[in-house]
Amino acid sequence: MSAARQVRPADWLVRLSEPVVAVSGSPDGTRWAILGTEGKAQVLDSGTGRVLVEWTAHAGGGFRLAWHPTQNLLATSGADGRACLWDPANGQLLHAFPGGSAWVEQLEWSPDGQFLAVGAGRILTLWTATGVVVHTWKNHRSTLAALCWRHDSRKLAAACYGGVTVYNPVSGQTDELLPWKTSLLSLAWSPDGRWVVAGTQDLSVQIWPQPFKLGDELAMSGYPGKVRELVWHRGSRYLATGGGEQVMVWDCGGDGPAGTEPRMLDGHTARLTALAYQANGHLLASAAADGSLRFWNAKQPQALCEVRLTGDVTALAWSRDDRAVLVGTQDGTVAMVKAPAA
Repeated sequence: MSAARQVRPADWLVRLSEPVVAVSGSPDGTRWAILGTEGKAQVLDSGTGRVLVEWTAHAGGGFRLAWHPTQNLLATSGADGRACLWDPANGQLLHAFPGGSAWVEQLEWSPDGQFLAVGAGRILTLWTATGVVVHTWKNHRSTLAALCWRHDSRKLAAACYGGVTVYNPVSGQTDELLPWKTSLLSLAWSPDGRWVVAGTQDLSVQIWPQPFKLGDELAMSGYPGKVRELVWHRGSRYLATGGGEQVMVWDCGGDGPAGTEPRMLDGHTARLTALAYQANGHLLASAAADGSLRFWNAKQPQALCEVRLTGDVTALAWSRDDRAVLVGTQDGTVAMVKAPAA
């Protein structure tokens, strides 16, 4: 195990009444939003961790939470069959969208904030921020496992058993089918639009070059566990993946990662549960089921620093200004950690 250069405490830490399932930062960087497994939503002051407002967002449990890219608008989804839009200043419900299934597991804003994609069972629905339904797609082979947008918001990808379907959000037409033979668990589109990647049920990462031609697909195998963690560096050359205790960083430059070996970042003592790159920087944050949070310059084998928390880390997000991360854990701990110098 590789020791971090520094072990340090969180900058602030609070304990909530239920396990944390999702966290998201406000566009102006002044607040954090938290969603618990029992369905409670909270908004915290980013400087102190003080709870500013809280409310029950979803009876029966929460699944996803995402702040609008530019507006003072918070989206959540949960076990009551709804996706909801809230005013984060007071917890007022603005719109409630029926997902079409008992649970609404997936929720993704388009990067430009024009659309909210909602996945519930086999149904994918596209809404506007004002509560207008744009498209509904119901012909998926199985429960939707992951959604992701292309960086320009002009394509939406949905993963389930058998592959990825790529939609045009304006016309509602299917643009592309990216086939795979097993269940997919996670999905990420490179910022330059060149690669679509998915973590699979069969302990591998599947990659489709864009535009895709049958036979061009690649696979990186040999993971010790299911790959649920996938994040791209902003330059699109490096892809960091989980699937075990080590972070694997693949070089996707040139002809891609086929036939290459990943850079291994070693130090966590339990399986990884979350990965996140800075939006505009080079730091990578990783978290694991042992309660550890590590920061990396992924070109170096040693972590810049480590923070040790109690409880499995279940949620991780960078602030919009890239200056800090917020993590949530299974025991209800929420911790803010300022980023180290790269």
